[in-house]
Amino acid sequence: MGLRHLYGQIESKRVFGTFDYAAVCDLNASAAEHVAAEAERGLGKRPNVYTDFDEMLDKETGLDAVDIVTNVGTHHVLALKAFDAGVNVATEKPLALSVRAGRRMIEAAERSGKVLSVSENYRRDPLNRLAKAVLDSGALGKRRLMMDILTWGTRVMPHTTAWRHQKVRGGYLLDYGVHETDLFLFFMGDADRVYAETSIWEKERYSTKDPLGSQMARYYRHRVKEEIELAETVETTSEDMNLAVIRFESGAMGHFAMSIAAPGERTTADIVYCADGSMRLPGSRSGRPARVTMLDADEPLSEKEVLALVPDFELDDLTARIFDGSRRLSSYESGFEQADAKLIALELEDFAQAVLNDRQPDVTGEAGLKAVALVYAILESGHLHQPVSFADVVADRVNSYQQEINEAVGL
Repeated sequence: MGLRHLYGQIESKRVFGTFDYAAVCDLNASAAEHVAAEAERGLGKRPNVYTDFDEMLDKETGLDAVDIVTNVGTHHVLALKAFDAGVNVATEKPLALSVRAGRRMIEAAERSGKVLSVSENYRRDPLNRLAKAVLDSGALGKRRLMMDILTWGTRVMPHTTAWRHQKVRGGYLLDYGVHETDLFLFFMGDADRVYAETSIWEKERYSTKDPLGSQMARYYRHRVKEEIELAETVETTSEDMNLAVIRFESGAMGHFAMSIAAPGERTTADIVYCADGSMRLPGSRSGRPARVTMLDADEPLSEKEVLALVPDFELDDLTARIFDGSRRLSSYESGFEQADAKLIALELEDFAQAVLNDRQPDVTGEAGLKAVALVYAILESGHLHQPVSFADVVADRVNSYQQEINEAVGL
C-alpha cells in the first residue's frame, strides 16, 4: 500500500499541505527508491530512503508520525517501536495480525500518549457517510438485516502476494474481509454473537498472474517478491470461503458470505433491509448512489429524494474539502485511481489533525480492533463449529483459531 499512500499524500498536499513527506522505508531498496522517485515527481522533494526501520527512527530526528503500510504481520512490531520512540502511528487495515496483537498496539499508544489511527477507507467514502445518515435517521425504520456477499473463484493469488494466503501471516479473510466487517459495524453497530462455517478449498494457488488486472497491478509492480512467491505454486493455509450469520446487539441480523474459491459466475449483494424499506449500499470508491426503495414501492427513490430524507446531513469539513467543497453529495464522478487517492488523503489528514489537535482520529485503534475481531469471530466459530460471543473475541477470551498465529509471532 505504500505507493497508493504516496498518491494519497500527493492529493493531500494539493488540498491540505499538512504533512512533510520526510522518509520512505522498505526492506528492499529498489522498492523504496521507486516510491521515493514517485514522491519527488509528485511532491517536488525526494524523501530520504531507508531499508531499516530502527535506523530511520534513529536518524529522522523530529519525526512526528509514521504511516505503516507493510503486510499485516509486521504492523504490531513496527507500531510498538514507533510508540517507544514517541512517534504517532497510522496503520493500514487490518489493524493487526490477531486480536492480541491489536490490543498490544492500543495499550502501547495509551502508554505513550500518542495517536493510533487505522486506515479504513471504505467508511470514509462520502456516500457511505450519507448511507449511514439515512439509516440513523430512522427514515427506513428499524434495521433488520444487512447482507454482504462476494463469491467468485480463482486459483491464482490476488495481487500475487503469498502472505495473503498464509494463516500465520494474515490470510485472505483478514486482509480482504476486514473492509466488510468494518462496514458491518459502521452501519449496524456492535455484534453480539456470530455463527460461521469456513473452508479451505484451493490447497495451492498459482503465483504467475494477478486476477485483479492492470488497474490494481500498477500499484504493485515495483514490489520485490518474496522467495516463497518465486515458485509456480504456493500452499494455501488460510480459509478461502466463509458463510457467517451475525446477530447484532440491536437485534438485527447480518449475513456475510465471502470467497475466492467459488469458480464460475460471480455473486454479489450489499444491502440493508429495514422495517420500511431497503438500501442497496453505494459501493465504496465507486461514486454510485445508494439505492433506496421504500415499502411497497415499485421504483427506488431518486438521488434528490434520498437527500431529502436527511435534510440536516452535511459532510465534515475535511471530507468536503477533498470532494471539491461539496457538503451534500449523493454521487460523484471519479475513476478508481482518483477516488482511492482522495480517500487515502482524507484518512491521512484526519490522522494529522488528530495529532495536531490532541483528539481521537476518525477510525481509532478500538474501531480497528473490532473490525479485526469480527473477522476472527467468524474464523473462531468456523474452527470451533459453534457460535461465539463477539465480546469474548474482542477481549481475547476466545482465541483457539488464533493460538497458532499468536505463537508464530511470540504473543
